[in-house]
Amino acid sequence: MIARCLAGTLLGFPLAAVLLSLLLHALPQDGADYVIPALILFFPLWIAFMIGAYVFRSGTRAWLTLGSANAVTFFALWLTRHAAGF
Repeated sequence: MIARCLAGTLLGFPLAAVLLSLLLHALPQDGADYVIPALILFFPLWIAFMIGAYVFRSGTRAWLTLGSANAVTFFALWLTRHAAGF
């Protein structure tokens, strides 16, 4: 039980941040107009990942799934920044 709680808390935070960063990066404009709504959306998204960690049968599966999701989203963010020349 504690493993799933820690997985959702520790891996859900960066996952929510990177997903919102990808969303802001995908917007057609600068994205500065959407920073405040993204910050407001961050906390409920993080809570959703914490709650979603309890769907898994074990803590190991939660860690592996959320860790893989983090790796994929960080790689996607790296690709978008690398392709844009930042």
